[in-house]
Amino acid sequence: MERVAAGAPSMRQEVKPRRRRPPKKLHGYFILFTAVFGLLVLAGFSRSFFIPVAQGTFSRPPIVHIHGALFFAWTGLLLSQALLAATGRLRLHRTIGSAAAWLVIPMLMLGAFVAGRDAIADFNAGEGEERLSFLYGELADLAMFGVLAGPAMLLRNKPDFHKRWVIMGSLGLLGAALGRIEELSGWGFHVFVGLIASVALYDLASRRAVHVATIIGAAVLLGLNLSQGPIGDSDLWLSTAHRLLQV
Repeated sequence: MERVAAGAPSMRQEVKPRRRRPPKKLHGYFILFTAVFGLLVLAGFSRSFFIPVAQGTFSRPPIVHIHGALFFAWTGLLLSQALLAATGRLRLHRTIGSAAAWLVIPMLMLGAFVAGRDAIADFNAGEGEERLSFLYGELADLAMFGVLAGPAMLLRNKPDFHKRWVIMGSLGLLGAALGRIEELSGWGFHVFVGLIASVALYDLASRRAVHVATIIGAAVLLGLNLSQGPIGDSDLWLSTAHRLLQV
């Protein structure tokens, strides 16, 4: 038998598997997701914010305007960043992303402040402890955003985690919009779950398995969402809210 020449490649030499990339037809998924997200935000706040602002009848303190500007800026950034990534303009995508990361903490702080401020006013107006229960839901929504979008900003060098947690964390901000869309009354949770499921379907279509980032994100979103009733209505939370808000 002939001997294999020294240095010649062996027929049994292992070939390293190439990293699977999503098919080109799936590149538009994140654009579609963020477009749907943006449309729901516009629909939810059209009657309570956009139309009154356009008519000059929106009379709220400046802090509420700043809060709204930051949250709507995040919505615009989601869509623009998805477009940049899908069209290959990654350098600009990363530059904008580095600046956008600084929005997360101010959004959380202002969101909590405005939620607490409104809860105090509504409680004193006669809404009672039901309003304090609702406050827990608002804070849980902010927690969804902070727990996922915050780490996503820190993991920009790990795009598989970054892109999934950015859009999934943003779903925590969608509750306020869905609750204001009368046509979706009673269907808000279904839309929320449907958008979570769409990330898992994207995983299955692009890599034939659900990514661990999607599993973690879904657990955070569903866990905090489903906690709103049991914890928000609990005596422990209500007594805590009374002490925090001094009402």
